[in-house]
Amino acid sequence: MALLDALRALTAFTPPPALPDADLDALADVLIAHGLAPLASYQLENTRLGAGLPEAFREKLLGHYQGVANDNVMKLVTLRGALKLAADVPVVLLDASAYLDWLYPHLAWRPLGDLRFALRAEDAARFADAVKGPLSVERTEHDGRVAVFTDGKITLSAQEGLWTGGPADPLLFERARPYRAFGPRAARPSPEDALLATVAEQAQLGLFAPLVTFVDLRELLREPLDAAYLGRRAGALRLSRALYGALALVAHFFPEVADPAAALAPELSFAERVAVDRVVEAAKDPVRLRHLRGADAAARLVVAPHGDPHAS
Repeated sequence: MALLDALRALTAFTPPPALPDADLDALADVLIAHGLAPLASYQLENTRLGAGLPEAFREKLLGHYQGVANDNVMKLVTLRGALKLAADVPVVLLDASAYLDWLYPHLAWRPLGDLRFALRAEDAARFADAVKGPLSVERTEHDGRVAVFTDGKITLSAQEGLWTGGPADPLLFERARPYRAFGPRAARPSPEDALLATVAEQAQLGLFAPLVTFVDLRELLREPLDAAYLGRRAGALRLSRALYGALALVAHFFPEVADPAAALAPELSFAERVAVDRVVEAAKDPVRLRHLRGADAAARLVVAPHGDPHAS
């Protein structure tokens, strides 16, 4: 697929010397819709990939690069300020805020999107008291397992578990790595937990997830990973089907990580493989951002974690 070849070229951290032929209008639309426009724009403006391409195509993406760069700076300043106020409260940053200077070498390559971090339930009141004034609680969600703070412009979501609304997860904190750029008690997940956190959020979308999240997975697959721990952890969190499907998709989108993806794929029953493979096939086309009514909900029933895996 020509479009997919062009997407691979533009999202490679070390891109090829030339952009494969593709419909540039469709390519721009997909890049923007999937959160890839900033990374693609950087490569077009700073490598040979942009040579000879229409100015209108480059300008369309450049606006997104500039917007994400400014937005990311504002969000990081807000996040650092909040965590500085609550410097003695342990938190684990999640999603893009944990990945920017770990997986991505440039601030503007990965839109931050929603700022999320894990916070133990027993520390929630201390955190809320520490940030009171600059931030206030806007709302709670998922029976109180998620608290959304705001300064009136930017929101920060504190959650108990690995994914939004997921159950409390002590292992996430036990295996977290210090992230002192955000404070003395700030951390980011271990590579295995980061991978599962991304997979869990993709599973909530029935694996019809933005391609930028598969770039996250691509880069996490380049990290040293404990396969045995990952498999046990996925099973305990009821994420085995989602992990199987996400690994199949990242191998499809980015063949250079097909081998480590295959090595980490969990074993499923025949019936589970058939069900998840159907979802994977439907999710392989990056142009399809809208689905038949009920299709994404049906996919979530197949791959998303159900209930509390730690419940007795």
